[in-house]
Amino acid sequence: MTLFRLRYRSSDLELSFGDFVIGRSGRCNLALADALVSRRHATLHVRPGSVVVEDLDSRNGVMVNGVRIEGPRELVHMDRIFIGAQELLFIDTEQITDRTGGQSYVVCDSCGAISGAAKRHCGDCGRRLDPATGETSKDWSSVFAHESPWGEDTRPVRKLEVIGGIASKAIKMGRFDEAERVLLPHLDELLEQAVQGRPHADLEHEDTNSLFEGATMFALSLADGPRGAKWIDWVFRFHTALGRCMTAETVDTLHILVRTHHYRGHRTIRAYLDSLGNQATRRTKEERFVIGRIQGLAQMVEAHASVLG
Repeated sequence: MTLFRLRYRSSDLELSFGDFVIGRSGRCNLALADALVSRRHATLHVRPGSVVVEDLDSRNGVMVNGVRIEGPRELVHMDRIFIGAQELLFIDTEQITDRTGGQSYVVCDSCGAISGAAKRHCGDCGRRLDPATGETSKDWSSVFAHESPWGEDTRPVRKLEVIGGIASKAIKMGRFDEAERVLLPHLDELLEQAVQGRPHADLEHEDTNSLFEGATMFALSLADGPRGAKWIDWVFRFHTALGRCMTAETVDTLHILVRTHHYRGHRTIRAYLDSLGNQATRRTKEERFVIGRIQGLAQMVEAHASVLG
């Protein structure tokens, strides 16, 4: 019986004794189609009682639970391994107990993901979990909750922090295409959730700003690149969907970006201003000042668009 498994996306890979190599090369045991992954990026040394992950002098390193490893690292059950922009989950099958006995873990019948018995929803597919039976039922309020195995519902924040370090390095080197490949799936997922009226829990309240501010910051950083107009649009649409007033710093940055890219999306800005106008009585003095600056930005964009026809 195989003692260890590696979960990647929706597949569980059995780890036989020996070395399990992960990289971009098709000769690896697990080939990852990711520009941030080296040809031979990392190896898992699988032994009868343990599995050790080792970085093979890769360009971007290996992270376990969000921390970059500096040498061989023994894995424990439910450790999350980040290689490039890819996330893998390490599973020790001996730690998975019978889900009918009120034990430590429950397996989702829908996608096969493993969660702690105390979890109410599957962290991978969002379905409701019943530790007593393993049965699941659809609950759209949790589809994007992504509960993490170490407790708090912070997986998107943690993932953005992990890939953000890689993306920031690429941006500093002028490799915007590489940074965009890493960030785009996560930022577009957050925007889609917000537009459809079911944002992640960390985006629903203005007193929990880590995910909101991080996503906005990365979009503004990408807007410095060749596809600046797309990311300027993203920032306005994200704020519109969430009904959030921009910070003065965000507006200052947008003033520069709009001029640099000759941005012409005046309808997008007007839609944002309309959404803010619907809540005008709730705005503070500082927010009303910021809105005035956005109105000036909209007028500048409209004037520029009319000149260019």
